[in-house]
Amino acid sequence: MANDDAFLQVDIETKEFDDKVVFSALKLSLRKGEIISIFGPSGCGKTTLLRMIAGLESAGKGDISLPMIENFSIGFIFQKPVLYPHLNVGKNILLGSKQKLNKTEKSVVLKESLAMVNLSGYSSRKVTTLSGGEAQRVAIARALLAEPNLILLDEPFSSLDVKSRRGLANDVRAILRQKNIAAIHVSHDIEEAEIISDRILRWEKICTPNNASNNNEAVQTQLERHARSSY
Repeated sequence: MANDDAFLQVDIETKEFDDKVVFSALKLSLRKGEIISIFGPSGCGKTTLLRMIAGLESAGKGDISLPMIENFSIGFIFQKPVLYPHLNVGKNILLGSKQKLNKTEKSVVLKESLAMVNLSGYSSRKVTTLSGGEAQRVAIARALLAEPNLILLDEPFSSLDVKSRRGLANDVRAILRQKNIAAIHVSHDIEEAEIISDRILRWEKICTPNNASNNNEAVQTQLERHARSSY
């Protein structure tokens, strides 16, 4: 899959799990600074793909080509925010820093990070008191503090109500644009995908999925409903 403009290229012949094929013939490319959404049913293998790109799982029979950039790093934002309950908001965010900061630097970094995700004044708050959307914003701020070259978003808004989901998707897109960070976002929500991404890829268009997932009909219904509402 030759693409001279590609920032990331994925070419997987077959991915198996417990001797069962998850998907095959998957081809994907991403340009620098581009935000793409992969849209497909739950359980089809989208999360597996992200874990492969992040190096958390083997690429199976295939190849994942990452850019030759010094100190290249990948950020991963999960469906449910992974925060340390014994630490406050500020200390959770500072865990993302690659540098050793003094007290003044920590204060400046936290102020900027919290403002970026619309949580100014939350530094001392206990994470156990946060709403789902607020907790996810903390996780996003921590991931961005590490200055990743690529962000992987694994249905990060799915546990939120519709209004919060749309608002956070808009905010994340603006942040990624401002920082020129490439991102791969996976979702089974077509409207969310349209908000956050430059390009939407349907799962069955980039690979041959295992037909074990029984959610394809629901996804097709959502696509048809969305198409009608767009007229």
